[in-house]
Amino acid sequence: MNSLFHKQIDLKKGFFATLIVILGYIGQLYGSLFINTVSLVVTTLIGFSIVYTPKELLLLFSKPLHPLKNTIKYFLLSWIISMAIGVALTVIFGLNLKANPIDTINVKPLLLLVLPISLMGEELFCIYFLSIFTSKFGLFISNVFSALIFGLAHYSTYYNGSVVITLIHIILIQGVTRLLLSQAAIKSNSIWTSWIIHVLFDFSTIALPILIKLL
Repeated sequence: MNSLFHKQIDLKKGFFATLIVILGYIGQLYGSLFINTVSLVVTTLIGFSIVYTPKELLLLFSKPLHPLKNTIKYFLLSWIISMAIGVALTVIFGLNLKANPIDTINVKPLLLLVLPISLMGEELFCIYFLSIFTSKFGLFISNVFSALIFGLAHYSTYYNGSVVITLIHIILIQGVTRLLLSQAAIKSNSIWTSWIIHVLFDFSTIALPILIKLL
């Protein structure tokens, strides 16, 4: 996967591919359940195929390096850091943060089936922008830019009536978590690692409120 980074990108192809990826994001926000689930997967794969060769595209899904070590390490880091930031923002600074709507609804079996597909779309979305940015910037800066886009993409999900508080929320929690997820993909040289962590992370945030209620 990492061999996609720092490649020179044809600007016209990159612009066209990015427009298609953005259409997928819009589909995820406003589409029906089916479109919502698959739109980012489909459009980001199209975007990758426009910018890169088929052989390079397959490198995204290469066998991960040290998968167990990287999965455990970055899952725990993501959980601990996101929880610490959330507690700091709510308890210390008294900010009213909106919870993810998924956490507050009755979880249905269908959600458990479609969520991993949607999350693969989000992983492809972020790695797409990460790879595009590396054609002009270093890997760390590109990761930051990609994380900012990921955070801003969650604006409508976490909007609580205040633009400032929502931006603080999505940049410091979703954005920082994204930095760790992308770092997991980079360290393992495969999107599979960050996807598995993302699935585990979201499933655990769904399960936590249920466990609290049971207790």
